[in-house]
Amino acid sequence: MKQIFRFLNLILLLFVFILSIKTVDAVNNSKLIAIHYGNQGWNMDQVANLSLWVGKNPAVIVLFTDWCDNSMNSLFYTQLKHIWDSKNVPLITWQLFECNGISQPGIINLVNNNTFDTYINQYGDRLKKWLAGNDGIYGTDDDRRAYLRLGMKSEGEEEYLPSVAMQPSQVIATECSK
Repeated sequence: MKQIFRFLNLILLLFVFILSIKTVDAVNNSKLIAIHYGNQGWNMDQVANLSLWVGKNPAVIVLFTDWCDNSMNSLFYTQLKHIWDSKNVPLITWQLFECNGISQPGIINLVNNNTFDTYINQYGDRLKKWLAGNDGIYGTDDDRRAYLRLGMKSEGEEEYLPSVAMQPSQVIATECSK
């Protein structure tokens, strides 16, 4: 009988202890994060590990792509697929100043003179196809999203275009004079 009383006493003590523990609700962190991580979509395990550590999946993965025909297959078949399949939205920074690590002097003039129209159209068609998803039809459940940032840098320069402080015509005039 003494053992039953001791057991019930411990149960009661445990019950009081459990009731006295203050519950803490999880913090509702509604901030979205964007990162330049995961080696441009080639190493999404890094992003998965970061997500575990931070406690949420990044909304956006920033990647950089150059201005080359031979980069399009990697971008559209591999990098974007890896990023999207990891439940991230890619932010594609299309660096029009470079191909295969080599700066293309006068690229703005070449674009203005329609030299790259075929390439630009092919890129746009490939992006449109990727955005439509596996079925290739817009407005269905498998549609994808992406952000496209064009020409963040120009002429291989490390500084950004002063586009915030200038009108578009001023930026074009400045870049075309190089």
